[in-house]
Amino acid sequence: MLLTSDPGRNGDGATPPNSGIFCVLSAINEAALRATAVEGLHERVCSAGLESDKFQVVAVCSPGMVIGRIEIITIAGASATDVDEGIFTASNPSSPTDQGLMGLAYNSGVAVASNNFRADRRNVVWERPFKEIVLASVAAVPLRSEGRVIGVLVLCCTRPDQFDAQTLGLINRMAQNVSYGVERLERDARRQQAESLLRDSEQRVRSVLEGMEDGYYEVDLHGRYRYVNEAFSRLLGYSTEELDGLDNRAHQTPQMAREVAATFKEVYRTGEHRKAQPWEYVHKNGKVVRVEGSVNLLREPCGQCIGFFGMLRDITARSRTELALRASEEKYRTIVQSMRDSYFEVDVRGRIVLTNPAFSAMLGRPLEDLIGRSYRELQTELAADQLFEVFHSVFVTRRAVPSFDWEMLHQDGRAVLGEGLVQPVFDERDRVSGFRGTLRDVTERRRNEQALLRSEQRFRALAHLSNDWFWELDTDLRYRTLAGRGGVVPAARDKFVGQLVWETPLTIEAPGTWEMVRAQMEAREAFREVVMWRTLEDGRPYFLCVSGEPVFSNGAFEGYRGISREITKEKLAENRVRFLASHDALTGLPNRLMFSQLLADAIRNAQRDGASFAVLFIDLDHFKFVNDTLGHDAGDKLLQQISSRFCDALGPAPALARLGGDEFVVLLQDGQGRAGVAAVAARLLTAALQPLVLQGQECRVSASIGAARYPVHGEDERTLMKNADAAMYCAKDAGKNNLKFYSEDIRARSVERLAIESGLRGALERDEFSLHYQPQIDLATDAIVGVEALLRWVNPDLGSVSPLRFIAIAEETGLIVPIGKWVLREACRQSTAWRHAGLPSVCMAVNLSARQLQDELFLSDLAGVICETGLLPHLLELEITEGMVVQNPERAAQLLYAIKEMGVRLAIDDFGTGYSSLAQLKAFPIDTLKIDRSFIREILTSPEDKAITQAIIAMGKNLSLTVVAEGVETFEQEQFLREHKCDRTQGYFFSPPVCADAFASLLERHRGRE
Repeated sequence: MLLTSDPGRNGDGATPPNSGIFCVLSAINEAALRATAVEGLHERVCSAGLESDKFQVVAVCSPGMVIGRIEIITIAGASATDVDEGIFTASNPSSPTDQGLMGLAYNSGVAVASNNFRADRRNVVWERPFKEIVLASVAAVPLRSEGRVIGVLVLCCTRPDQFDAQTLGLINRMAQNVSYGVERLERDARRQQAESLLRDSEQRVRSVLEGMEDGYYEVDLHGRYRYVNEAFSRLLGYSTEELDGLDNRAHQTPQMAREVAATFKEVYRTGEHRKAQPWEYVHKNGKVVRVEGSVNLLREPCGQCIGFFGMLRDITARSRTELALRASEEKYRTIVQSMRDSYFEVDVRGRIVLTNPAFSAMLGRPLEDLIGRSYRELQTELAADQLFEVFHSVFVTRRAVPSFDWEMLHQDGRAVLGEGLVQPVFDERDRVSGFRGTLRDVTERRRNEQALLRSEQRFRALAHLSNDWFWELDTDLRYRTLAGRGGVVPAARDKFVGQLVWETPLTIEAPGTWEMVRAQMEAREAFREVVMWRTLEDGRPYFLCVSGEPVFSNGAFEGYRGISREITKEKLAENRVRFLASHDALTGLPNRLMFSQLLADAIRNAQRDGASFAVLFIDLDHFKFVNDTLGHDAGDKLLQQISSRFCDALGPAPALARLGGDEFVVLLQDGQGRAGVAAVAARLLTAALQPLVLQGQECRVSASIGAARYPVHGEDERTLMKNADAAMYCAKDAGKNNLKFYSEDIRARSVERLAIESGLRGALERDEFSLHYQPQIDLATDAIVGVEALLRWVNPDLGSVSPLRFIAIAEETGLIVPIGKWVLREACRQSTAWRHAGLPSVCMAVNLSARQLQDELFLSDLAGVICETGLLPHLLELEITEGMVVQNPERAAQLLYAIKEMGVRLAIDDFGTGYSSLAQLKAFPIDTLKIDRSFIREILTSPEDKAITQAIIAMGKNLSLTVVAEGVETFEQEQFLREHKCDRTQGYFFSPPVCADAFASLLERHRGRE
């Protein structure tokens, strides 16, 4: 772009060289004075610079957004796009060759000019932009604001050598005027901004003051209101307009006006803030308003005092409250000191801070001795812990405990019980700071209450046991109320209330009737212990015992009232007792007593009618074995099943009764004679033989039946029962599972049994018992290795009695226990005697009965016998049956292990006839199995007996037990046992039982085989 201009004039009549600059300077001065904004000033300055033909381009530059760069703000004489922006770039001051004139002027703060622009090396950075521009002279002058360089004024000429010292001086003045204008405009802008912020601030303050609950005021130095907020206006009852300019003393009493003026003077003198003591203003309505607040100096921004300002708060209500509070406190203390109940206050550490004379008197301690003491010092540790829990609950919940007990110690050491309440005490920060409460001495009352409570508890216990409920009838004898704890009461209340007493579903138990009770009630008489009953909806009977009496008021009949006591349990128990009195509890059959009555009736009827009947006496065979083997529970189930079978077999007509144990009796009408009795007995025998499953095992029993007929075998109850019993024993002796009618032969056997039982009772004292000994042979060596002691009885009257005849009777009568003790002692004594005589030592086997094992003293007796006789324990072997160990396995195991610990051997006798299993045998410390003689007897001809014997031998071998076969009587039997590895044999084949001397000789002869 080519810039051209008039070269100017000189010589005579020519214009002075700098006359144009003065014109520019004047125009710039005017712009500096008239401009209203910095941007406008820059534009007017640039425009004014072109009013002289001396300058062709004028620009104002200032730092841009990019650090180190000076950018064009305003330009005149050329557009910004016509001038390369590189002309005006000022780089880092540390690189002078890169700064250009603008950078030098800006960074140095000094005006810079170039009169040969293109040849000036300071402008080397501008060579490229100026290839097509014909500028010759350029000047850059810094612009300042408050001494700080804020920009550069650039003046460009197309002629060289245009900037001499005088011209640069004028240009500096020009820049100073521009700077002045900028400073003026910036000051005006800051002032306007400050004024705007001040107005905004004042407006916000006014908004806050108008929204305050407290009153705000401003007064001048004469006390006239300059400003008040709405709260202040409401405080005095005037509008803000009414208060504006009004003297503040207009609302004060003369005395109060003097106090307020004194406060203002003190604040003015000291310049310090003062709190206004409670002042009293007069409200517009004439009432006095008490206020408190503050007084402060009100100053101009320059600091000059122009008045006072402050806040006022209405405390009229609070003052009244404080007065009332002081009065209340005084009243409170008077009440506390004079009240009969004890009063206390304690802090959070449990120290008493206040109490009253009643509290002091309750403890027998002076007031001054209580203040400051911990409550723990006044009670036991347990009571203190309990009271702490109460205080802790109040502290945590911040709620009162309306009732608590405080047990303290009187001065004399006795306990004093106080009952009262405790509540929290709060401080000004709403924290629990302590506790207060009242107490009343209830020591005597609680003592009486406890006595009353115990009495009531006894009464309630009795009432609960009696289960009484109470009723009332109106004058028409209709139920009016029903109340009580009985479970049936609610249902009865719905059905009974409103009904006549005799219309209820209650029935009076005979011999009473409703007619009798109604007659009593209509005669206004009391009635006692009337038994009534009804059937409940579930079918259960419900019995009541009812008593009642008439109610009169001033002689007028008002109805009846009474109590009803449920006696259902008692009645059912009574019926049960009545039933059990005549029936067997286990089977439900008639018992001995009822059968006796039935039999007596039958005898009377038969005597009257000339008729006959039969009595069948039944005893179960093998019941004792099942009972001992499987336990009493299994025995009870067996009896129940057998009795049910007997009932089915007999039908409804005959009377079946259980006499006890396994004995039953039947009263049979003898319409068909002897054959008819036998037919009925056959059905009973068949029923008994059917197998039963007890505890998972199949069992079989049979029955032995004895029959006696009226009047052939007896004409009275005692004779008939005795003869039927005798016939039953005859059936047992004949092999069991059959029927025997009474006969003279049976009578003789019965007499013999009685004689045996009688003889047994004195046999020990008369020394009638003796022991025989049967050897046990070791099949591997043929030596005598053991001996079994067998009991023998010789009676002077009965002669030699077989054990088969007297052992069972001894078991039944319990005589087997003392007899067994004698056998054990005698056998051990004899064994020791043989050993002392030099004979070989053999193991002595002694049989034990179930009765002996049940004896609690058995173990101590056994130990005593061993000690007394000196027998070596391992030479004693006790034989028991399977039934003894499986009846009560736990007790049997304890007993057998105790015996084993003594060193005594144990054997199972008659093995194979019971219900024991391999698992059961392994649980007991058994040494020997003895095969029952019933298997040995037919061992050569019976495959079953042969298989059982082989199995027992194999079982014994597997369990490392010694196996002994009993009842070996032939060579063939012994050979069979020897071939199958049986350990020992015992029987007549080798030797029958012999006396002690004979056995000693036998043992001596076999000494060499040991």
